[in-house]
Amino acid sequence: MPNLKLRGDSTAVASKETIIEHLGELRKVLIFCVVAIIVGFIVVFVAFSERLLVYLSQPLLNLDIQIINIGVAEPFIAQMKVSFIAGCVVASPAVFWKIWSFLRPALFPKERVKFLVMFFIILLLFIMGVLFAYFLVLSLAINFFITSGENIATPMISLNMYIDMLFRFVLPFGLAFEFPVVVFVLHKFGIVTLGQLKKARKYVLFGMFVLATLLTPPDLISQIMLAVPMYILYEISIFVLRFMSRSKEKQDEPAG
Repeated sequence: MPNLKLRGDSTAVASKETIIEHLGELRKVLIFCVVAIIVGFIVVFVAFSERLLVYLSQPLLNLDIQIINIGVAEPFIAQMKVSFIAGCVVASPAVFWKIWSFLRPALFPKERVKFLVMFFIILLLFIMGVLFAYFLVLSLAINFFITSGENIATPMISLNMYIDMLFRFVLPFGLAFEFPVVVFVLHKFGIVTLGQLKKARKYVLFGMFVLATLLTPPDLISQIMLAVPMYILYEISIFVLRFMSRSKEKQDEPAG
């Protein structure tokens, strides 16, 4: 009995040491990520912030809309915001590599492949959503708002307010384009079935328009331009899940 107790105590101590080691490694990962983002922010702010602001302002400049400052520090604040977002993008490869190196030992080979595939799908969909919003939807939305008020006031947009509006506009599109991933995860864990997804089409379409109303500016064009791609992605998700289900059924069939 004493030996058993000693073994139990040593196991508990070893388990505690392992947890402490993992927490220490996680702390190092978090510090590395923060430092990488700070370095990315500084590099972008010093070398690229002005050019980035000009590029991001093109939708307004193309419509001959004057951009103004309503505060002494407004250009600096706008540069800080743009540099931080761009710095996160610049630092993201190093951040993802560090996080992956932390998670990789805990995953089996098949799990590593699935994790990487899922990660790149999530990243691709987010980028697609942001690019779709910036290049296709943003100009239409700005043109709608400017046209609707052209007989009321002369449009002179504040730089800082425009940058805030830009990020509030494109980021929801990036998140909304992750909808297929949500559908896949819900189906994978058995929360929803393929039949339920098919029957819920009209409710999903209605919900997407409600969500688009909440996420986009209050104009019909932006709401349609968000809801329609989301519904198309929903149908693509159903098609992919149907294909995967059929492939799995064929693999489960006894050879014959």
